[in-house]
Amino acid sequence: MIRTILHQLWNQRRQNGWIFLELLVVSFFLWTVIDPIYVLLANRAIDRGYDPEGLYVVNIGMYDRTNGNFNPDMASDSMNLVAYRRIVRIVREQPEVDSWSISANQSFPNSDSWSGTQLFADTASLHKGEGYVHAQWYNFITLDGSNLLRTYGMKDARTGGDIQLPEQTQGKVFLSERLARLLFGTVDVVEKKVYEDDEPSEVAGVFRDFKHRDYEQPYPLIVHMYNDIHGSPYMAWMYPFVIRLKPGVDASAFKKRFQQEVGTQLSVGNFYFDSLKEFSALSEAYAMQSGVTNKLRLQYALTGFALLCIFLGMVGTFWIRSNARREEIGVMRSMGASQRCIVRQFLIEAWLLLTLAFILVIPLLLYHAQANGLYAVEMNRYFVPDPAYGQNRFGFHFMVVLIISYLILLLIALIGTYIPVRRAARTLPADALRDE
Repeated sequence: MIRTILHQLWNQRRQNGWIFLELLVVSFFLWTVIDPIYVLLANRAIDRGYDPEGLYVVNIGMYDRTNGNFNPDMASDSMNLVAYRRIVRIVREQPEVDSWSISANQSFPNSDSWSGTQLFADTASLHKGEGYVHAQWYNFITLDGSNLLRTYGMKDARTGGDIQLPEQTQGKVFLSERLARLLFGTVDVVEKKVYEDDEPSEVAGVFRDFKHRDYEQPYPLIVHMYNDIHGSPYMAWMYPFVIRLKPGVDASAFKKRFQQEVGTQLSVGNFYFDSLKEFSALSEAYAMQSGVTNKLRLQYALTGFALLCIFLGMVGTFWIRSNARREEIGVMRSMGASQRCIVRQFLIEAWLLLTLAFILVIPLLLYHAQANGLYAVEMNRYFVPDPAYGQNRFGFHFMVVLIISYLILLLIALIGTYIPVRRAARTLPADALRDE
């Protein structure tokens, strides 16, 4: 049958030329629009490294001197500290709160802040200013039970269990798994020293890789711990609260109660309750703000357009071909060919056309990928992609997008072929041969 189909395609090469050219163009175009979708969704699928369920950020605002509610008697650093400590107690003592953290400097996922540092594994590299690893840093205050790692649900890289804070937290840090491997080549680094400057910090533990942005990859992360907060005019921005609800708490009821009852209690001194944000809402807001949402929408729209074009092209072409080959179909039916056999022959013709076009466009796609690079999310100029993720390996990345593009095109092409051919194959032999 294959030889017959190939002979048929060659005899009708002029009629097949337009659909073949369309397949060439759409194959190239579809690969380029699917590439960003693959990368963003592959990044999104990477484990966050924390449990976002039941997590909220309590944002506190602060009146300035231009506001009518500003109290100059409460504007000193010492009075700000007294007022803020009172807010701390109110937040952590809510009955629905299971754990909480004073996550300094917006140290929570999808926040508007991102802070980085250079880390060294030894003083020799430090003094030479080379061999460092660029890392993101989180800070939290270990005050009155504040625990960022427990609140976020971060897990030990070696055991997968909960991470316990050391009794003495000052001068100690936690590292992400990726950061530990880049610095020391292993995750067994407890009690080893890391250097950001001449003052070393002792590693208290290693947690699983942690994503600051949902559509990005985990960045090497270091978590610092501090014992106390300091009075400042910028305290509201410097010390937001992250709380985790107890299991079984009705989230909507809690949010309503917090905003109506607790929020008013947080107006202390020149501070006031600003908002209560779910982690999921923060993720959606940042994706929209950073352009990821619009990028995905655009790529989905372009993909849909490409598939619609190929679908209409295949339907139209094979509709015309089916009508032009009615006599041939009638002869096949009169000689005992079943509807299924006829449909299968036309589907194989469509498959061969698509496959040949797709094979011919692969060298052009490979040149395009090598010349322009595969799509990647720009995180930081210091970022070193982890080869453990397939989207960071050129060959794997290229082939995955290639296979996805081919399978999608094949499905659309076969559907676009099946509809008109099925209709033509159901024609009775006498009707098909009437004009023969």
